[in-house]
Amino acid sequence: MDLRRLRYFLAVAEHGSMAKAADVLDVAQPTLSQQIRALERDLGSVLFDRTGRGMQLTEAGRVLRDHALPLIAQSEAARVAIAELEGGAAGELRIGVIPTFNTAFLPRVVAQFTRRYPGVHLIVEEATAHAVEAGIVAGQYDLGVAFAPPHHAELGVKILFEERLALIATRDHPLASSRSVLLSSLADIPLVLLTRAFATRRLLDRAIEGRIKLHVRVEMNSIEALLALVRAGVAPTVLADKSLGAPRDLAIVPIGPQVIRRKAALLWPIHRYNTATARAFLDLARQLIRS
Repeated sequence: MDLRRLRYFLAVAEHGSMAKAADVLDVAQPTLSQQIRALERDLGSVLFDRTGRGMQLTEAGRVLRDHALPLIAQSEAARVAIAELEGGAAGELRIGVIPTFNTAFLPRVVAQFTRRYPGVHLIVEEATAHAVEAGIVAGQYDLGVAFAPPHHAELGVKILFEERLALIATRDHPLASSRSVLLSSLADIPLVLLTRAFATRRLLDRAIEGRIKLHVRVEMNSIEALLALVRAGVAPTVLADKSLGAPRDLAIVPIGPQVIRRKAALLWPIHRYNTATARAFLDLARQLIRS
């Protein structure tokens, strides 16, 4: 099967528009349309429904996408592996990361990595923990930064650090000077929290299930926006303590007595070739955690 046509197909599937995909691929739209029609003739199936809302994948299109993603990833891995015979770490490295680790942990690793390997093109994308794992399995990402243990058995795991949930409040909040906060006491204060799309929120919900009812004033899907509400005095929030670094204007109070913990981990596909570039990133991340 023509890999170029598969790349064209995946671009249209991602953008849902022939015009947008042609722009991203830097090819003429008639050429792209011709290649998609040729792919459909080769397969004997219609891959897209052409509707007023754009290009929507048919059932056959979804099947092809699921097979094409790892195929393209394998071809890219083969190209990089051959190139490494000449020059070591090079090429492109795609990393999926959950938002909390993209705020505090990953920028330090990326900064060091780009100084050490200026020839590598890094692509870092935020996603939920589930999407990070699925993206690695599908070949969308070379590496991921999420949690251990992963749900997918196809993923290798290296534990980076352990973090715990904490109450994040302004310095003048009544609980700011506490050494810890009882989980049950969260029922007594208003909170602003992440939505349930985030693993942090789901971890909190599991811990309180059937025990207390939270007074949630606001739910948001942005950590930065949530912290802005905390700083504005709307209400405290609950986040993982390692997701913030060391903010001078906020208090980080551990939640107890049963401290709610989870493990941050680097993830990679154990059934695909691990490039020299990916191995270099893994090694550097481990070094920085130990330092």
